[in-house]
Amino acid sequence: MYRLTGALALLLTSTSVIAQEAVQQPRTGPTESQEPASERSDIIVTGIRRSLADSLAAKRDSAQVVDAISAEDVGKFPDKNIGEALQRVTGVQITRSGGEGQAITIRGADASLNRVEINGQSALSTSIAAAAGNGSNRAVDFRDLPAEFVSRLEVLKSATPDMTEGGLGGTVRIITRRPFDAKDGYLAGSAQGIYNELADKVDPKFAVIGSKLFAHDTIGVLVSGTYENRTIRYDQARTTGWRQVETRQPATPAAQNCLSGRNQARCVDLDNSGFGDFYPDIPRYITATEPTKRYAVNGILEWRPNDDFRAYVEGTYTRSDTISDDQYLQLSTTQSVANGGIDPTGVVIRDETAQTVTFVNGSNAGTGPSVNYRSVIGSLNRRTFNGILGGEWTTGQFKFSARGTYAASRVLNDEVDVTASVSGKDALPWITIDYNNPQNAPNIILPIDTTTTQGINTLSVEARPRLNKQRETGAKFDAEFRPDERGFLTSLKSGIELNQLVSSSRFQNAVYTLNGITGQTTLTRSGVTGTQVLGTTTPAAQLANIRDLLNTYGGMGDGSFFKTGDLGFSGIDRWWNLGDDLANAIGVPDPYTSISPLDTYKVTEKTIAGYFQGAFNVDLGFDLSGVVGARLVHTRTVSSGSQSTDGVITPARYTGEYTVLLPSLNLRAEVIPRKLVVRATASDVLARPAPSQMAPNVRLDSVALTGSRGNPGLKPYRAWQYDLGFEYYLSRTDYVSVTAFRKDIKSFIDTQSQEEEIDGQVYTIRLPVNGTQHVTIQGVEAGVQLGLDFLPGPLSNLGVTANYTFNSDSGYEGKDYFTSASLPFPGVSRNSYNASVFYDDGRFAIRGSYNWRSRYLINAVDRGNNPSFGESFGQFDASASYVINPHVSVFLEGVNLTDSTRIENANSVYRRNVIETYGRRLYFGVRAKL
Repeated sequence: MYRLTGALALLLTSTSVIAQEAVQQPRTGPTESQEPASERSDIIVTGIRRSLADSLAAKRDSAQVVDAISAEDVGKFPDKNIGEALQRVTGVQITRSGGEGQAITIRGADASLNRVEINGQSALSTSIAAAAGNGSNRAVDFRDLPAEFVSRLEVLKSATPDMTEGGLGGTVRIITRRPFDAKDGYLAGSAQGIYNELADKVDPKFAVIGSKLFAHDTIGVLVSGTYENRTIRYDQARTTGWRQVETRQPATPAAQNCLSGRNQARCVDLDNSGFGDFYPDIPRYITATEPTKRYAVNGILEWRPNDDFRAYVEGTYTRSDTISDDQYLQLSTTQSVANGGIDPTGVVIRDETAQTVTFVNGSNAGTGPSVNYRSVIGSLNRRTFNGILGGEWTTGQFKFSARGTYAASRVLNDEVDVTASVSGKDALPWITIDYNNPQNAPNIILPIDTTTTQGINTLSVEARPRLNKQRETGAKFDAEFRPDERGFLTSLKSGIELNQLVSSSRFQNAVYTLNGITGQTTLTRSGVTGTQVLGTTTPAAQLANIRDLLNTYGGMGDGSFFKTGDLGFSGIDRWWNLGDDLANAIGVPDPYTSISPLDTYKVTEKTIAGYFQGAFNVDLGFDLSGVVGARLVHTRTVSSGSQSTDGVITPARYTGEYTVLLPSLNLRAEVIPRKLVVRATASDVLARPAPSQMAPNVRLDSVALTGSRGNPGLKPYRAWQYDLGFEYYLSRTDYVSVTAFRKDIKSFIDTQSQEEEIDGQVYTIRLPVNGTQHVTIQGVEAGVQLGLDFLPGPLSNLGVTANYTFNSDSGYEGKDYFTSASLPFPGVSRNSYNASVFYDDGRFAIRGSYNWRSRYLINAVDRGNNPSFGESFGQFDASASYVINPHVSVFLEGVNLTDSTRIENANSVYRRNVIETYGRRLYFGVRAKL
């Protein structure tokens, strides 16, 4: 299979292509449902060139700053994943999960600060993590909605008053196909195989979409569905945290020690630089195998009795079910001994970082350094639904539209952790980690055989399910008046919108532990104080029981760790694996008998918004048009959860509210008719805090009279954003553009202390509040789209697209914990680009694209107090297709053909946190349309 992979990769990488398109927006501003762009020429083009031509005309005529990507045909989208498609847009950068496009940033704004819509309705978050403190947020996961449903994607970078607020970075509109897009009915579908190089397995995917008009073309029905059975496979070599080490134990007084006191003289400093060295905290290897089934259905029923009226009902449902089998070989290096047990004779220091270090174990079993064989199993289940009932009516110069919406998301991370540990100086006398290799990756060297159960003395099974749910109901009414076309005003529009979002999160936890050191079997549960001893035997008997369970129900890994990508060395590639059989043999504890009260909550957010906007057009020797107006929004928040006072749990409820005015202006000047367009925009935008930040989660200490809680009174992030753009259109398919932008962001969320009276007692409470930090992000986006039809013969079928984004930022108050050096705004890559080439002769097409972004900050303070960065990353994707006849085509597509390795570090290439490989993916199959 590897020879096949290499041959296909060579074929696909011989030529490269992608098409980035923009989409039409009416001069009066965007609406939720729009007709497809009409043809603007008698010349009929198909495939890539058609999408380029249509989108160019739309970009040129748009009132806003908009970029878009359109499907080339029914069920034929440029990328296999919506997130991966959006990375082709200027100013958009992607984050991946297991190699799949998961979320995006727009002009540096985090995924949770952007708004995503499906046919004008809110797409809700299915983001989740199992650990306590990881509740719901607003980031949308793009992996589950099939690209086959999409007619076009729009990224709106400037706002108009009729747009629903919430996109501080921008608004992503996912627009699915509609039954009246084509007069003639059709039935289209595809069947494909997906080959994952790391899993070395082919998986199936099927898609079908059908559309038909009835009743003399007044009723339209469209139904589409997909099924996918994927094996998601990725490997990681991680070092979770780089820490400084105390020279003395006990490390007292705390105010003068290395870690709490930040006293470098008390830190281990083997290179005598005057600054403490950094040592690895939790080095670990991970092989992740996550079989995933995805289902999706989209349906639309639309009635158009005449050209002036339409009514519709539509819905989109997605479902994703993942079975996890993630195997860890994980070390703990900490121990409470002088100099952390570091053997100074073999340490190599580079950039204040240990490149080779041996920790001598001076601790008894159950404490200090350990080797942990860990399996993260269980399931991850995501569900979303979006439903809309609406209508539009035009009478004379008036147009009225109304809609009711319902959206819901549900995600359950039913995680189970099985862990077998080796600890104590007798079983584990030392551990060595060697980073002295080309990738600065952790080469783990141990005195035990990881392919056996040697030295294991504890075994545990932990169930920790987290359930996040969101539900949004909404209603919107708009009225538009179009004056006489000879006047200055071309449109007056106003409307009202009501939404209610309910977000809830529930976390539960229970752990069985078989302790071969004490002989005990114990149970601990969230929300229950103390540990319950279920049974006691001799340590020898418990150890025998543990090893019998491991040998009977455990097993050896397949040795495929990092068989793709570049790890930088050859070392341990297999270790003892745990899994479902072992967990079931021990018994998975029931976590549902109690909850973690301070990590369980419900937040209700009610908004009412009204707006007024006017569109105008005036001849100043050139055509000047624009949209100006304002949106007034009132938000009320109610959060309910729990309060803990010295461990006593009682209910808690808090409220908050605010009102904001959001003015905006979008100008478009056609300086040279159909050639040179100049744009200028200014708009006030917002993004609301995560629901988890507004949850109560009250913790009180009645002795110290201190505490902490969430804050439902948090106000939204706010930003004034500006654009100045120049677009020159060379032909029907060719243009160059340059846009300068600026975003002034304020109302960031900080943490501060304030006095509050609770139950008659005054406490000093730490809580999140809106701070005074003011961040400016500014930059330039440049793009070119060029068909090479001036070349002779077949070369005239070539074309290129390319874009580049430059970002700079100022005002961010995040500092390096150790050096106090200023840090960039999280998520902002200073440079990014996408370069593409395509060939399309109407029958054979080949295309490819290389996408790259520079280094960016992930967290200002990560584990060990260092900042964490994503290193620069580039990836090449390509595809080829051949039209057999007007009804059938075959295709071959490749993702990550460069076999790129994703890397994160702790502010130094010598302190790498994550080195990840997910290999190449190949798609091959057939499309048909009747």
